[in-house]
Amino acid sequence: MSDGNGEGRGASGRRFNLNMDDARARAQEALHKSEFILSRAYGLFRDPKKEWEQIRDEETSIPNILLGYVAPLAAIPPVCDLIGSTLFNSALSGDVGAALIRAVITWLVSVALVFMLGILINAVAQNFDADRSEIAAQKVAAYSLTPSFLSGVFSLWPPLWWISLFALAAMVFLMYRGLPILMKAPEDRALGYAGTVTVAAMVAAIILFSLASCVT
Repeated sequence: MSDGNGEGRGASGRRFNLNMDDARARAQEALHKSEFILSRAYGLFRDPKKEWEQIRDEETSIPNILLGYVAPLAAIPPVCDLIGSTLFNSALSGDVGAALIRAVITWLVSVALVFMLGILINAVAQNFDADRSEIAAQKVAAYSLTPSFLSGVFSLWPPLWWISLFALAAMVFLMYRGLPILMKAPEDRALGYAGTVTVAAMVAAIILFSLASCVT
């Protein structure tokens, strides 16, 4: 026979096992996502044409792109900036709460900016003799910005911020290589397409981040 205490211990043990299994499943899922992101980033740098062709053929959705790829990468710059500022800027120590809020807002704005960039790429497609496709445009926006997000690691040491400028050139290059494959833009118009979208994205970023800074 089992008493009430035994039943309680049994139920508690089952809950503990369930929690451990859930934590293990979440950890495996996070590991899988990180491996995918690293593999995708490496592929874009190593062989952009081949990687863009693979991206073109993938069955996915806009929410999956934004939440599964963009959101984790977009967290790199604000998190690294927060860490770098904490280590090298003693003035931050008195206002940690505001810094955390600023990091979260920066992350949200970054994800929103990628979505808006995808809308823009699709909206101006016909101006560059390209095909319109919402999902293809979001793919171009999300994966082209990979260098910009990864360059956020240089924020760990603020004096290296200027290295992130090279990420802008890499972003334009990746977009230039991806637009003909995903949006079917003519090769001779792809660079102008990428340049126009990049300039518009920079203007939008300045406006959005300026508005976000007003909140904090």
